[in-house]
Amino acid sequence: MEENNNGMNPEPKKSSSKFFMGFLVGALVAAAVLLAAFVGYTLVANRTAWVKAKKKQTQTVEEDESYQAKLDTILQYLDAYYVGEYDDEELEMGLSKALLANIGDKYAMYYTPEEFATLLEDSSGEYAGIGVSVVMNEDNEVEIYKVFEGTPAEEAGLQIRDIIISADGETKFKVLDDLVSVVRGEPGTTVDLTVRRNGEEVSFTVPRAKVQTPTVEFELLENGIGYIYISEFDNVTVDQFNKALDSLENQGMESLIIDVRDNPGGDYDTVVAMSDRVLPEGLIISTKDKNGNEKTEMSDEEHQLTLPMVVLINENTASAAELFSGAISDYGLATLVGTNSYGKGVVQSIFRLSDNSGMKFTTEKYYIPSGRCIDGVGLQPDVEVIIPEEAYEDGIITEEEDTQLQKAIEILRGVE
Repeated sequence: MEENNNGMNPEPKKSSSKFFMGFLVGALVAAAVLLAAFVGYTLVANRTAWVKAKKKQTQTVEEDESYQAKLDTILQYLDAYYVGEYDDEELEMGLSKALLANIGDKYAMYYTPEEFATLLEDSSGEYAGIGVSVVMNEDNEVEIYKVFEGTPAEEAGLQIRDIIISADGETKFKVLDDLVSVVRGEPGTTVDLTVRRNGEEVSFTVPRAKVQTPTVEFELLENGIGYIYISEFDNVTVDQFNKALDSLENQGMESLIIDVRDNPGGDYDTVVAMSDRVLPEGLIISTKDKNGNEKTEMSDEEHQLTLPMVVLINENTASAAELFSGAISDYGLATLVGTNSYGKGVVQSIFRLSDNSGMKFTTEKYYIPSGRCIDGVGLQPDVEVIIPEEAYEDGIITEEEDTQLQKAIEILRGVE
């Protein structure tokens, strides 16, 4: 199950790098034991040793000026004077989250073991679930807005606009994660769902299975114009993108629209591989870390697209999606249409800690082939088109109302 939320591995294997915006992002990472450098864990260990050593009757606290000692001293005061009770694990988690939240990096985050496992699963593009996407509607109800083809959900008969009111007996879903945590599980097991459909309650027992998230949608429009929508750059997206291109080429595609609007980014290796399929031989991306160390990724001459292209971008096109769009634009292969992109020109690394929790924070800046870093600036479209506000009134933008898409079609038809 996928939420509708609107995206680099540390040495020695930096190739599993990651672009992130918000929670949707990720790739499989190697374990990195960073416990000694992570204050939250060290602090709890120190507290345990101190509590064992101190005499319960003493109320004297010796203070030290060092940062680590200060935190330990606070715990000593709490243990000596606080009249309430607190949980060591909850305190550890809070300290860990607070540490990453206060380093001045808006993309930094600490993940509990459960959150970290979900992050890796989401970013892989595969998960064990039933095959639906859900949103929290205006009535704060969990509503199915997409049922993926060939999944247990489709086979069971779940439908778009079904309201999920119960999952394995659970009925209170304040946020989408409350439902997701119940519905996801081991392949081969089942989940009992009750939905409201047309005012009536309908019950289903749905088996869980490995589900691959569709991140690419495509079709051949009139006049031989191919259309590919990429929702994010997950591990599965490369194969989906290549299959889309192959299918459209076999159907006689003469030009192409690539739509990365509202795409938050995703996996570094994925966007590099997809760029290699599109670009001529040459530079795709360069990155620099805090010490000035530079790394480059190159496109080979084996594949490239030479047909006319338009790339659709908007204010929510971010990170890896900006790299992909910017690289295509820098080589003069496509016209950018839409609105100025988000402006995320930095890369985050994700680290697994020894208890299977994890964290991510910014470790590099990236540069598109022209040498520009678009962080805080974004990509400016060649043709700016704003979708009128009235198009959003009913919550659904039709193809005719999508002025950005219509402009792309006009350009490819040769209409000025």
